[in-house]
Amino acid sequence: MRGRKVKKVLSGVDTGIKWVEDVVCIATLAAIVIIATVGVIGRYLFHFGLLWADEVNQALLVAMGMFGSAKAVRMNRHTEFTSFVNKRKSKKIRVLIRTIITLITLMCLAFLLVVSAQYTLEGTMKSVVLRVPRMYYYMSIPIGFALCVYESIRAFKGKVMSDSEK
Repeated sequence: MRGRKVKKVLSGVDTGIKWVEDVVCIATLAAIVIIATVGVIGRYLFHFGLLWADEVNQALLVAMGMFGSAKAVRMNRHTEFTSFVNKRKSKKIRVLIRTIITLITLMCLAFLLVVSAQYTLEGTMKSVVLRVPRMYYYMSIPIGFALCVYESIRAFKGKVMSDSEK
């Protein structure tokens, strides 16, 4: 009985994380397109520019990339060493190689999460035009790495054990 409740809660959390990844990817892409379009139209038709547009678009692009990479891990769309792994004849060797690659990937993601969190928290510089602390622009980087770690752990068993027919 208790196990079902825990599974239901974890499933709800996972659905919420998926929803956040989707919404952030869609919202940042839409905002980038709108800001860039307004900036171009304003510059060439009305002879005015949005000084803040490049700063905001840069921050949105980083956020879209970080949340999008987590979404790519969730959808199993990240690049892999499949040609190297699939050349091995033994299924046990293929599983072992995929396990090693996945563990190395998780270690790298965890390292990048820690380093990017330290970099973000130590950031005292302000943006040039808006004078916003850059740490707010950089917050999406450790969040994106944390989501990638979560998605990689979530997909670990399926990714390692999946084996294409030879």
